[in-house]
Order: sequence, then C-alpha cells, then structure tokens
Amino acid sequence: NRLREELSARDATVSSIARYFEDLVADLTDRVHRDPKTRLMNFRRFIEQLEAFLALEQRGRWCAVGLVDITSFKWYNDTLGHPLGDRIIERVARLLREQVRSDDLIAQETPDLRGSQELHARFGGDEFCFLIPDLDHFSAAWVIAERFREAVQRFDWTSEDVRLADKPVNVDVGVVCLMLGPVNERRHLARELAHELLSRADKLMYEAKGDRAGHIYPLRVKIEDGRLVE
Repeated sequence: NRLREELSARDATVSSIARYFEDLVADLTDRVHRDPKTRLMNFRRFIEQLEAFLALEQRGRWCAVGLVDITSFKWYNDTLGHPLGDRIIERVARLLREQVRSDDLIAQETPDLRGSQELHARFGGDEFCFLIPDLDHFSAAWVIAERFREAVQRFDWTSEDVRLADKPVNVDVGVVCLMLGPVNERRHLARELAHELLSRADKLMYEAKGDRAGHIYPLRVKIEDGRLVE
C-alpha cells in the first residue's frame, strides 16, 4: 500500500510537471505569434496564415485582404503624447477585433481545420491588416470593412482622453477582393499572391487618404496566367 501511495504521488508530480511545461510552451508560442501591445496576431504569423490559406483553401468563392491605418496618427503621438497614442492603437485594435468578427469569416489557425478564430494582425506602427477568407460575394467585404470604419468614427473617443473631443480618431482602409478560382492555379503562387494582395491593399489605403477620404472602394482581382488582374 505504501509503495502504491508513493507511485501515485510520483505520477501526480510527473503529471503536474508535464502540464506546467505544456502551458509554458503554449504561452511562449502565443508570445511568438502575437503583438504584445494589441494581442492581435503579429505580421509574420499573419503572412504565414495568408500564404497557407491561398495555397489550400477550396471552399469560398471570394476572399478579401484589408489594410488599415489610423488617420494622422503622428499628430496624436507628437501633440498629445505617446501614452495616448498607445491607447488609441489598442482601442482601434479592439474595434477591429469586434467588427471584423469570427462569425463573419472562417479563419484558420491551422489551414486544414474549419474554425472561428480571429485573423487580424498588427502590420506595424499604427497599421493593421485582416483577412476575410470565405465570401459568397465581394460586396460583403465592403459591408464588413465599412462597419469597422464607422465603428471607429462613432466611438466616444473622449472616454480615452477629453482632448480627443476636438479631433476624434478615424481610420483609412484599403480592401482587395480576390476571386479564388481553382486551388491549383494559386498553390505554387501563394507567397507572391499574399504579398501582392497586401501591396494593392496598401495602395488603396493611401488613396483613401486623398479623394476617397472617408470611403472604402474594394478592388476586385482574379488570377490570370499566374498573375493578379483587375
């Protein structure tokens, strides 16, 4: 009986140590994949997920890649201070997570599993990116992106700082919608397609700062002869 008790105690200790290391590995993995300030996916992880999606996805007809930045963020940072700039970044990240919701998309932490994980990321600085991977029609991307833009515009920014009453925060958004087509047309081009989609979304985002200010005009593209065409 004493021997059984000793073995049972040792088994419990081993199990406890194993759980500790499993939790430690999970925490370290999460730290590697996530931006520490916003808790969104970091850009490196996002681009890996986007490439995997483009190489393997066969369900949807359309997907959309979006790029976001905070309008005149440098002014907030330089004029009102970096602590407020950080709070603005964190709030916009939270609104992005709330408005580009998991039930709008089938985002995947692993490409072969259907799930409801978020797929937004901090691109860097005051910029963010997102993937909407399963759309029946390209217009749905506009609805989702516009909902996010309006949520930022409507948010009571004085709750973050009363000085924002005179200059509330807005965002500029660029969205590119890709007609997916057969997976064998894009599997070997996944890396190039991922970067090209982001590049085009980036261009649209900067156009949104000019004549298109306050509006989102998704660009539609498809794959033709191994390249993206409008």
